[in-house]
Amino acid sequence: MGIKYMNFIFGTAAFRVGSITAAVAACMVSGCGNSDSSTPPRNVLACTDFEQLVNGEWAEHVQRPARTAPPDAFTGLKQKNEQALLAALEIAARSPLANDNSDLGKLIRLFKSQAQTAPSTLVALSNEWQWVESMTQPQDVPAVMAKLLRVGARLPITLSAKHSDDPENDSQPAVLALYPVSSVLLGGAVDARRDHIARMLGLAGETTEQALLAAEAIERMEQILAALVPPSQDGVIFDMPRFKHALNIPPGVAVEVDAATEARLQQVLNEFSVQQWKGFLKWRLLKSFSGYLPENFALEEKRWNALWQPQFVSNGGVGPRLGFLAKLMPDALDRFYLEKVVGTSKLARLDVMVQELRQEMRTRIQTQDWISAVGREGALRRLDDMTILVARPEAWIDYSTLTIDTNDALGNIKRAMTLDTDRVINSAGRLPRLGDKGGLSWASGGPYYLPARNAVIADVAMMLGLPEIDFENKKAFSYGFLGPMLAHEIGHGFDSSGTQTLPPGMPRLPPMGLTPADVTYFQSMEERQIRHYAEYAMSMLGATVPPNRITNENVADLTGITVAAQLAQKKWPSVDAMAAFFRGYAYAHREANTHAEKQAVANGSESQSVSKYRVNGMLANVPAFATTFSCRAGDPMVRAEQDRITLW
Repeated sequence: MGIKYMNFIFGTAAFRVGSITAAVAACMVSGCGNSDSSTPPRNVLACTDFEQLVNGEWAEHVQRPARTAPPDAFTGLKQKNEQALLAALEIAARSPLANDNSDLGKLIRLFKSQAQTAPSTLVALSNEWQWVESMTQPQDVPAVMAKLLRVGARLPITLSAKHSDDPENDSQPAVLALYPVSSVLLGGAVDARRDHIARMLGLAGETTEQALLAAEAIERMEQILAALVPPSQDGVIFDMPRFKHALNIPPGVAVEVDAATEARLQQVLNEFSVQQWKGFLKWRLLKSFSGYLPENFALEEKRWNALWQPQFVSNGGVGPRLGFLAKLMPDALDRFYLEKVVGTSKLARLDVMVQELRQEMRTRIQTQDWISAVGREGALRRLDDMTILVARPEAWIDYSTLTIDTNDALGNIKRAMTLDTDRVINSAGRLPRLGDKGGLSWASGGPYYLPARNAVIADVAMMLGLPEIDFENKKAFSYGFLGPMLAHEIGHGFDSSGTQTLPPGMPRLPPMGLTPADVTYFQSMEERQIRHYAEYAMSMLGATVPPNRITNENVADLTGITVAAQLAQKKWPSVDAMAAFFRGYAYAHREANTHAEKQAVANGSESQSVSKYRVNGMLANVPAFATTFSCRAGDPMVRAEQDRITLW
């Protein structure tokens, strides 16, 4: 997986171009005084340190606030995408789409509902209030808690679908699990906490005396729920089967339960009366939905937050508004971003590029002379069976049964959370949905390969917000930026782990069937790559690379740039186009890190090579690069024939 890219050959001290970069930009792209593309002019700068040529001046002048990560090609992109997404939502809110019954229409109404005037009563919580009031004994608590959990109330326990611990290897069916949730009442002195509880209950209609008595009990309950409690079989047992039944979990579905949380709930059931439990659950309802109740509740919540955690007091802005949508209609928000901000035309061009990369990989496998016939057949089978998802999940969440009312923000929350709870329950026993972005396609991402499912998740939706990605006016550059990145992930299906071993989990990939001779050749190329990077890291950074640490990533990098460059040559054989392609590749890997930071990457546990090597080290292995810039044998950007790495 990778969005951080390479460094190789000379460090910044060895070759400084400074402002010369601007002067030779035209030379790099269109030649140095010779426009005949059949005899490309020699570009000494490109043949010496291409990464410095493309990114050097930017790295020298880019702003980097103190104590922040090194700027790269994606710095600030999340914020730009947020602004673009919010602007598109505001435009859509004034369009006919807001009245449409499609998923996107519902999303727009949900967006508009955030501006709803605060209600004057608690009528929106009347159903939930009645559930709480209906309890007559502590044994009723589990079922009522489950009903409140379904509509989104924040309780001491929550339900989720548990997958593999590795987000890039979701090969196990989902298992439902009940987890503890941190207390909603942290910080401050005891008296201050109780005062806050009493104020909230008083706003809900409790008398001052009732509110104070309830606040004392609730504060103690919160403390117990946050403490370590030994399990006990005495007294009232927290009826977990009844709790799960009220959540609508089918009897035959297994659910993992956090034993410590169950012990805490049991103790609180034994120590407090049903009346005190009513106060506790009402309090949790008020805390969960304070922003959608009469204004006084939101003001009290803001007062409390300002008292003990001012850093959490929201001043509005983009984040909370989009976070609201991402929590309640995540897939609809991802779809809106892709269709209305990125645009369907760009998505269609991306789909074409991925199809072309798959076909080019097929051609590479068919024409490599180092692999046996049986190995070739296995590799082609692996490629044909590979799932490649491009910026979208394998299936969108179905919101057809969800009702969204512009004038009912709290009702929208409860209905959306109920739908989500049902979706989590229905996921039990199934493999995780591939490509699920959780409403954050605009804010995070990076393509990756899932070995156990032979799937490439081409998660580049966030990157599509870059103005540099332009399939109409910057075709070759855009292919250079994204093509090697996506072919890199395809290549992971054919690196040492993909070719030689079977990853654990379900389903299991069939072996590729490489012959011993195939394996010997493959390993010889891996060893050559290991040696090359180790020599670079020591000579340029004074760093010792741990043996075999990043072999698969470097092999995937080589595969990615080789496959994508061959595709680009077929589509745009001109020197100018290929120069733009390679520039796009280097641009994608730009990173303004210091020499010490590069050393730390090389010495540490990073899964990728340092960025400069990922540019120069890979391009030096690509004959098309040398041809494009008329580089000669012996140039730093030309790897000697006997050192060249040839795999896929």
